[in-house]
Amino acid sequence: MRTMPHHEKKSRKRSRSRESKKKKKKEKKAKRHHSSSTSSSSESDSADRFQSVLDKQRVRKETLEKLEKERLKAKETPEEKRARRLAKKLRKQEKKKKENSSYLPPQIAYTNLNNPFNDVNLTETFIWGKKLEQEGKSNYSRKQIEKEARSRVEKNLREMEELKRTRDARLAAREDMEMMQRDADRKTHFEWTSKEAEFQLQQAKVRSRIRIEQNRAKPIDLLSRYIQYGEEDAEEENEKKEDEFELEDPLKYIKGLTQDDYEDLVEDIKVYRSLDGDRHPEFWKDVRCIVDDELRKLRDDRGRLGTSIHGSVQRDIDKIFKGKTADELSQLEKTIINKVNAGGAGTDISYWEGLLAHLKVHISKIRLKELHQKKLRLKLARIREEQMKEVGKVAPHGKTTVKKQPLSDDEDELEKQVQKKIDLEELESPDLDDEQKEMRWRQLSHEQLETATLELYNRGGYSPSYGDINDTMPGIEVLDEESDMKDLLKRRQENRKKPAGLTKVEAEMIAIARKGMEGDEATFSVEQPLEAQSHLWSDKYRPRKPTYLNRVQTGFDWNKYNQTHYDMDNPPPKIVQGYKFNIFYPDLLDPTETPSFTVTPCDDPDFAVIRFKAGPPYEDIAFKCVNREWEVSHKHGYKCQFQMVYFSCGLSSNGIVTDGSTLIVQCFFR
Repeated sequence: MRTMPHHEKKSRKRSRSRESKKKKKKEKKAKRHHSSSTSSSSESDSADRFQSVLDKQRVRKETLEKLEKERLKAKETPEEKRARRLAKKLRKQEKKKKENSSYLPPQIAYTNLNNPFNDVNLTETFIWGKKLEQEGKSNYSRKQIEKEARSRVEKNLREMEELKRTRDARLAAREDMEMMQRDADRKTHFEWTSKEAEFQLQQAKVRSRIRIEQNRAKPIDLLSRYIQYGEEDAEEENEKKEDEFELEDPLKYIKGLTQDDYEDLVEDIKVYRSLDGDRHPEFWKDVRCIVDDELRKLRDDRGRLGTSIHGSVQRDIDKIFKGKTADELSQLEKTIINKVNAGGAGTDISYWEGLLAHLKVHISKIRLKELHQKKLRLKLARIREEQMKEVGKVAPHGKTTVKKQPLSDDEDELEKQVQKKIDLEELESPDLDDEQKEMRWRQLSHEQLETATLELYNRGGYSPSYGDINDTMPGIEVLDEESDMKDLLKRRQENRKKPAGLTKVEAEMIAIARKGMEGDEATFSVEQPLEAQSHLWSDKYRPRKPTYLNRVQTGFDWNKYNQTHYDMDNPPPKIVQGYKFNIFYPDLLDPTETPSFTVTPCDDPDFAVIRFKAGPPYEDIAFKCVNREWEVSHKHGYKCQFQMVYFSCGLSSNGIVTDGSTLIVQCFFR
């Protein structure tokens, strides 16, 4: 038997020791596993027992609830049973709706079939897997993803609502600012508008005054001058001119006109009422009423009104209106209106309506007559005031005043006491009529009457005094007052019918020149003053200015600027486009000499002076016109002629014709 070496023995011992250690470890591990399995089995047994107890309690509770439910069902009425089933159905529908609802909020009423994106899966939540994985949300459930999507959409909707409110607030603030700016502009331009209206009214008055001075006044000019007489805000220069004309009844201005004149007067009254504002509404209203009545008479077969009032009844109607004041007639008008509105049985409505029309015209005439009386009293007061001023100026020279006798102390004191009790201005007030003045004079005592008479005598002076007709100088014709008034009215009527200073031939020439005037043309009569001229003609042909009738052509200049900023409804301002000069030379000494004209610039570069020369007995005449280049082609309307009927300025191949007595120059600008 072989003996093992010593080192092998040691190795075997070490291996046996290692194995014994491993074995001990396994045994210990087995013991621990057995003990843990025993404890876990005991824990699981206790949990199973607890769960079984809970299950028994749950089953018992459900059984009790089911029994209670069956008991209630057995006792409920048919109505309660129907209500219970309906509530159950609603709960099921709500649950189903929640299960099928999309992530979109209720504010967005889009569906899969009805949406502007044509998306059939719009209500389904879009799951972006790559993005969720990048954000670390790949383990989120579908409900969490839908919740986040819903909250994100609701947040966007809230931001949209906030932006919309901010935009509305910004728009409202802008509108408020614009309104405030418009109010400020309106306040700024209000004064300009009032000044513009006042300027237009003053221009209308100036035009009326020019027509009156040139003896071609229209009825509206005379009416306007009449109503403006005595106004406190009139200028001093105008007041002096107003004092020169004779105050006539305004009814005379609107009587005996033609139908065209009445129609023009109606339009002129509308313009003056718009310009005059609320200054004289009653006057223009009364004038308009009378003009409409006269126009209706002319239109209705020479004055036969289409009413049921017969001619035989007209005299009775005039008797009813005669002798009544405006207030009494106004009360009668109200009575007739109430009667017409009532319309009782047997009431002739047409008769009363015709009577009412006559009454309105009669009231207007009465009011105009009362106004005329006030104007006359006002003018009388002004004349007396001027006489007193003149007497005060002449008194220091001692020519026409009566010297007041010196009074004693007692008489002087008595006079002062009487003067304190008497108001001469009140006695002679222009607002009082003759009857009221006479009544106040009768109420004075003898001393007061004597003192007042002396005071009036000392104020007026009664100069010059009345003389005897036999003391008049030979050759002086003394006219009767009535015949003098008739002659004055006749001369006034002649002055209204034709312009002063025109012969029959000149009037015919004026009529010919006025033919063919269009709506965009106006008369042009602004002469340019010339230096003094010396002539050596015969006294038989006195130097004089020629008669003329000029026109100015106005229109619109549709340049690029005006085309951009204006249109036909809102046109640009009119500009002067040309002139037509009609100069009459019927008495030329040398009719073979052709009249000529020259155009020279003046101090203002925008204007020029056109001067016409014709020879004796006519002086040169010049006008101020716009300084622009002329269009000298006959295709553009240029004309320069001197013929029998009229002189026209226009070029031809034969030159200027020299057979005639009237010169016409017609030119247009480029």
